[in-house]
Amino acid sequence: MNIVFDAIGYESLGRMIKDQGWVTFFTTGPNREPLYPSLIAVSMYLEQLSGLAYVKIMAFFGIIIMFLTQILTYKILRLLNIRNGICVLVLAYLALSPALNNAAFSLYSEIAALPFILGIILTSFYLWEAILKNKQQEAFIYAALLGILLAAATFIKAVFECITPAYLIIFFTTVFLTDKETKTEKITTFLICLIAVSIFFYIPITTYKWLNKQYNGNFVITNRGSWALYGSTARRMEPLTLKKFAEALAYAPGEGVCNSLFGPQECDFWSFRKSDEFGFTKQAELTHQHLSPNKITTTMLSLSAQKALQNPFQYTLLTFIEGLKMSFWESTQVGFVSYPHWLERIYNIKIFNNGLRFFASLMTMGAVIFLWLITLHPLKNQIGFLISILIFLYTLFFSFFFILTRYALPLAPLYLIAIGIWINQNLAPKK
Repeated sequence: MNIVFDAIGYESLGRMIKDQGWVTFFTTGPNREPLYPSLIAVSMYLEQLSGLAYVKIMAFFGIIIMFLTQILTYKILRLLNIRNGICVLVLAYLALSPALNNAAFSLYSEIAALPFILGIILTSFYLWEAILKNKQQEAFIYAALLGILLAAATFIKAVFECITPAYLIIFFTTVFLTDKETKTEKITTFLICLIAVSIFFYIPITTYKWLNKQYNGNFVITNRGSWALYGSTARRMEPLTLKKFAEALAYAPGEGVCNSLFGPQECDFWSFRKSDEFGFTKQAELTHQHLSPNKITTTMLSLSAQKALQNPFQYTLLTFIEGLKMSFWESTQVGFVSYPHWLERIYNIKIFNNGLRFFASLMTMGAVIFLWLITLHPLKNQIGFLISILIFLYTLFFSFFFILTRYALPLAPLYLIAIGIWINQNLAPKK
């Protein structure tokens, strides 16, 4: 692991939790989402007991998480009746993917989200089935588990605080509308599940936000959202020329593509650096006005909305382009990991690196579009419908911010499952 950039922050938070406890974590906050730093703290505690470096313990945790991800992916593939050969291809690529291997062996939180996202899909499917069959006790258990999984995902990626209500509205509305029987008992089961999943999600989330409010004055999961949103919005609302639009479009596949076509100086405007500059500048300006933390957050959100409404078409267009970055998830150049010399030489081959990224993104786009088309009728492919909704919502809410390649990695198993469905239904020989 190369401990650089945000990884330094994760390492510091893990050490803070281990050495100084949770009170210090909250007092110095709001900090990053707590679940991944907690895992780092556990590895540091195990370092004391075993003498083994905590980064090696974290690498071992990464391997375990990847193995669990493969198990859950296989379970979903079997439920979808995907052919054995295609299952092998999907699982093999899941194990060999350069980007996913990078996630497993780097000190970034994306790896921790993988099994929770797959768990959300599986639990939602079982909950759907239990509601339709009116198995009240079983449905309650799955609803509670779904709430817990959504809360855990939020404690890894705070964007799930926004995704969850939208996901639950779509899920429960679809279940209700597609159920042809509306007996009183089924309606009771439906309402019990809706209440259960809400309770098991919002109690831990609200409790965590309340602790932040008590110790540092911020009723939030993390304070990075408001300034990051403002920074991205402010940059998108700068005067847009045809050349700048072409640069933004070229930046979607990656900074390297844009640099090769327009040069680093021009492309720097579309990097995270420019967004951060706008966001930090505005935050500092509001801080100097002696506003409370909550007032700063609400002001930044209000200013973001005002800027976006100045030219809704331009904002929507550039937000859509930002969302396209989620398809370019595969890469041999993510960084944050030192590879063996022979593997680094392979990863540095431009034809291999660019070709793999282009092919993976092309397959991803095709598979996701195909999945959306075949799940227009949810009952024909419940799991496919759930996957397409989660991909859509994750991409939608992240597209309001600046998207780095690693932000897309939690969706990678879902992309590979979608590709498996596409191949299974269109390219594989019929039985």
